[in-house]
Amino acid sequence: MIKIIIAPRRSQFIKHNWITVISLIIPALRVFRMFNALRILRTLRVINSTKIIRAITSGKRFFGALDKAQGPQPNAEMDVGFLIAVKNLKEKKEMIAYANQLAEDVKPELEESTGIKWNFVISETFKLDNDRSRNPSFFLDRASMSMAEGNYDLVCVLTDIGLMSRRNVQVSALSSSIARIVALSTRQTTSTGKNRERLDLNSTFVRYNSASLFLHQIGHILGLNHSPATEPGIMSSTKFDRSLSKVPSFSSKEKKVLKKKAKKAPDRELRNGNDLETFIFHILMTFRHLGKFFWPLIRNKALLLPLSLPGLATAAVAPAIILIFNAEIWDVGLGMTNGTAAFFAIISIMLASFYLVRVQSLFLPKREKRIITEHLAVANTVIYFSIFLACIGLFLMVGALMMVIELYVFPEDLMRTWPTLSKPEILLEDKIRIAVFISTVGVTTGALAGGLESRTIIQHLALFRKNE
Repeated sequence: MIKIIIAPRRSQFIKHNWITVISLIIPALRVFRMFNALRILRTLRVINSTKIIRAITSGKRFFGALDKAQGPQPNAEMDVGFLIAVKNLKEKKEMIAYANQLAEDVKPELEESTGIKWNFVISETFKLDNDRSRNPSFFLDRASMSMAEGNYDLVCVLTDIGLMSRRNVQVSALSSSIARIVALSTRQTTSTGKNRERLDLNSTFVRYNSASLFLHQIGHILGLNHSPATEPGIMSSTKFDRSLSKVPSFSSKEKKVLKKKAKKAPDRELRNGNDLETFIFHILMTFRHLGKFFWPLIRNKALLLPLSLPGLATAAVAPAIILIFNAEIWDVGLGMTNGTAAFFAIISIMLASFYLVRVQSLFLPKREKRIITEHLAVANTVIYFSIFLACIGLFLMVGALMMVIELYVFPEDLMRTWPTLSKPEILLEDKIRIAVFISTVGVTTGALAGGLESRTIIQHLALFRKNE
């Protein structure tokens, strides 16, 4: 790695030493080192065939175990489950008919555009407590549970209440390409204006615009981006079209991309895995979808998440303010080394984030299931690292506050006259170490005592696309 850093022409260096680079990136592939060893052994004119065979068979076993850990190769078809959420059970039959019609309308277009088979099933119907608008994250747990129980590649929530984006704006539909969940509201499509009678779900306008809206969200999930409004195709617009008289189609350009993406569209799954197998499955699936993993972490600004969770911030700041005015904490902080303080901070933040995720049951689905799908694994990894970054943000916030108190509130003479402190002079390095130590304790107590609302946290994690 040092050679790569100091090389004057890194591209040339990597080109001539690519085997070494791969060995650095994936240490488990030690079989590649055999080629470097061959050059040395050729010079020495000594070849130990037993070690070479062992290296090859070891690599073969590794790749076999790796392939097994990723789960079996799924069939080339998409299974979609409809989750129907209604404010009144009297509208249940109407919503079921709407879902069946929607599936019938979009199936031919999806099969033609992707080149694979699409199956639609109504997985569950349930009643909501009230008719207030909700964020799609409200349905996330139930949808992920339905996905695990029904073994679906994708779940679509159909509801007759309003949907709210992260910016508290009414939207007609939102999708999560990470969790493979679509939320679609009929309130927007059936609306004709203020104080006007709503359209029927079986009307032509509602039918074809719902199909267009659903196909648009499926396009996002399968990796399509928005097209300019001047170009034809489903991804070019999200506005309702009153002149629409048939199910719209993807453009030829969009179909070409969809056929390519569809090969990896069906989800792999892990069945009855133990804790270690589940952990490895999460890692492997995350590496398969690195783009989907990083974008939510960038969008949700997880480092600033503590500012939206006053319970967590208060539980961390309150004890930290008490500790900084305690002579014993200064004694401990001045007595420890920088390495000890850093190690304590890293371990505490990792454990605090894991504790928050487990106690708040943020992993999807919340209840333990024998099946975990590929994209639910990616979503879980995003959730954990978002909370991990939030704990880092909390650590930085509390640490900055402690530094301000140490630098501008504490009189310098007061620090020197405490009887428990034997140091004649307190340096800036000492103050930083004490701030780090107190901030670490604050993060730990914040995780243990902070009252959090799991739905509030999930809402801030940007698992769903922003409103368009």
